[in-house]
Amino acid sequence: MNFEILNNCHGDTPQKRLILLFAGWSMSARPFAGLTMPGYDIAVAWDYRDMSAPWLKTISDYEEIVLVAWSFGVHAAARFLTAHPTLQITARIAVNGTRFTSDDARGIPHDIFQGTLSTLNDRNIIKFHMRMCGGGTAYKAFSSTAPERELGDLRDELQAFDTDPAPKMLWDKAFISRGDLIIPPSNQHTAWQYEAMDIIEIEGPHIPDFGALLRRCLTDKTHVAKRFHKAEVTYDGNAAPQLACVTRLIDIASGHITSNIGKMLEIGCGTGLSTALAIRHFSPAQAELWDLHIPRQIRTIAETATTAISAKSCDAETEIRHIADGSIDLILSASTVQWFNSLPEFLRQVARTLAPGGYAVISTYGNNTMREIHSTVGSECRFPGIECVRKAIPHNLEVIHLSEEINIVNFQSPIEVLRHISLTGVNGIENNGDNTAKACRMLRGYPTAPDGTAPLTYHPIYMILRKP
Repeated sequence: MNFEILNNCHGDTPQKRLILLFAGWSMSARPFAGLTMPGYDIAVAWDYRDMSAPWLKTISDYEEIVLVAWSFGVHAAARFLTAHPTLQITARIAVNGTRFTSDDARGIPHDIFQGTLSTLNDRNIIKFHMRMCGGGTAYKAFSSTAPERELGDLRDELQAFDTDPAPKMLWDKAFISRGDLIIPPSNQHTAWQYEAMDIIEIEGPHIPDFGALLRRCLTDKTHVAKRFHKAEVTYDGNAAPQLACVTRLIDIASGHITSNIGKMLEIGCGTGLSTALAIRHFSPAQAELWDLHIPRQIRTIAETATTAISAKSCDAETEIRHIADGSIDLILSASTVQWFNSLPEFLRQVARTLAPGGYAVISTYGNNTMREIHSTVGSECRFPGIECVRKAIPHNLEVIHLSEEINIVNFQSPIEVLRHISLTGVNGIENNGDNTAKACRMLRGYPTAPDGTAPLTYHPIYMILRKP
């Protein structure tokens, strides 16, 4: 495979996180030269005639790797992941592709695949790219950055694709373009029915707007940390919905966990609202607290608690890989994992690190959260629904409890909603350069009640998991 790390205007200092994009057949890194995502380096892999990866050492230095696979790159990426299971992969995101290549029901129909191979010439490559782009106008823009590869190489690459499906695995998201003229959307839906946590239909052709797609489903964690750092002084006084969620989570867990806990790991301790409740109810002998930013309130809790408390500023998605197998009795995480790039991978690590008989007590926010804001500004909520959460739970964890709620908080006006999300830092994922314009659209079009009050929806999902 060929490989290139793109210049994403980050300067000479490499990011801790990498997006590894497996491109489709006939591609190179050239069409993706302008692709950026705040907080991440981006690398492109292409040309699957030879599946060896001499560049593995280069990417092994990253703390987190998000794998994005497009078109036939999905098939190649699945083979790559199977061959290299120790890489620091979090999210697995498929775009307009499946683990099948030539397949009448789950990939490109066999006759079309063979027809493309048997009639391959320069003219037909242009036709293929035109269909890939969805028409002549889009192709004209694409042609200025089109791959520059030899026809014989493309023929060899197409012949090299194994007609057998790639290994089966659970992907976080499978994006399917309604206007895909290369791999029939119906075939993609069939292929992903049981193999993706979330199947998401998008508008557009076979090649999507990758910049918009990445911003839609990945978190700029550095920005999130800055938002919560800024809000640490004002958070407790303005986080009534979050406190209600934490209280409900601990109440549910208290009905199932009755004995004292040895070691507790809390992921996303925030200002300590959940920490204090958990210590009071579960009396852990030790508690290790993680968050992207550790606020000063945690120091006060540590000084007064009978539990031995330590705190670490870190990214839990990557840090949990360093925890020994079976070493934690209770993993607590309240209203945090919605920021993670991969809930399935995080829960796999939870299952590994829990001791036999240990519990995971977790709340997240579901896809109806802040629906008023999303509908007004025309954005999509990236948080999963409860059925997606259910799919993400690994088979080696027993589901003790899984439920959801819809909580609506009423504010005096839309501007008070904006003030709430600013003072709590909860909109940290919005970092795409047009937040001022979005705020203006929100204030103009926010759905208000007859008395002028502005509702804001929170959609908590609660899960209590046990390792047998």
